[in-house]
Amino acid sequence: MQMLRGRLLTAGFTLLALTACGGGDGTTGPGGGGGSNTMAAQIDGQSWTADGTTAAASAVVGVPGGYVILGTQVLSSSDARSISISLYNIGGPGTYALGVLPMVFGGIATIGEASGAWLTPLDGTAGTITITALSATRIAGTFSFTAAPGAGTAGGPRTVTAGHFDLPLKGTATPVPDQAGSRVAATLGGTPYNASTVAVTMSGSSGLQFSTVGGDSSLTVTLTGVTAPGTYPLSTGPSLVAVVVSGKPGASQPVWGATATDVGSITVTSLTATRAKGTFSVTLAPEPGKGSSTLVVSNGQFDVGIQ
Repeated sequence: MQMLRGRLLTAGFTLLALTACGGGDGTTGPGGGGGSNTMAAQIDGQSWTADGTTAAASAVVGVPGGYVILGTQVLSSSDARSISISLYNIGGPGTYALGVLPMVFGGIATIGEASGAWLTPLDGTAGTITITALSATRIAGTFSFTAAPGAGTAGGPRTVTAGHFDLPLKGTATPVPDQAGSRVAATLGGTPYNASTVAVTMSGSSGLQFSTVGGDSSLTVTLTGVTAPGTYPLSTGPSLVAVVVSGKPGASQPVWGATATDVGSITVTSLTATRAKGTFSVTLAPEPGKGSSTLVVSNGQFDVGIQ
């Protein structure tokens, strides 16, 4: 699982860098017509409003459902404060997570100024953006997030609240195919979990398996031989149907699941060649030597694109 975590983060950062490059001068098409050209928020309780000439939104060519929203407030002749939000797999209005990599529905947000930069951590729970309007010429919505200081930036995190925007949209959006974007969420022992990375490692006639990472935890769902919707009780052996959760990596990393004493089930509500959807609610026993108490996993939901 630790190796998977590293591969996912490396792949995600590479794609994220490509997305950022596309967001600069990679847009195409005429400028958008709608929108009131406003972008504002509270940063650590202080009002921030983007100067009208700097607030902008662009579709990112070649990135399915890719958008960049940017605004800058000039503070002095030598300093300015900017908020930038990069999104991917956005097919229409809805609420999306901030602090996720490009295989997930959502995006990242940054704050930049002369003293440094702050970035939403890749934990899946750094914040949200709600798109309330999206057309060929306009994008509008609200946002809030917490951003951690980047390398070389002094001070603690920045908290952005009451964010809102209504902007003309430049460029031509790339449609989101059915296999693009994923979301996996649950409550792990009372703590919300939202995956920032998702990788499908088995699909087709062999069944379905996907592995995810969110913050210090990882969660894997295995449905060996499952090729149709239905409710499947947890099982071990050749017909493995399991949820496995790992805690913070380290010498004493806890791991739960894939044991004969696990209880619960996984319900697949939809399964096609390009997407799997469903829910799960399970109680997992620790693997031998990997913990001393059970873990209740509730409110599990998955909507996973299959590439």
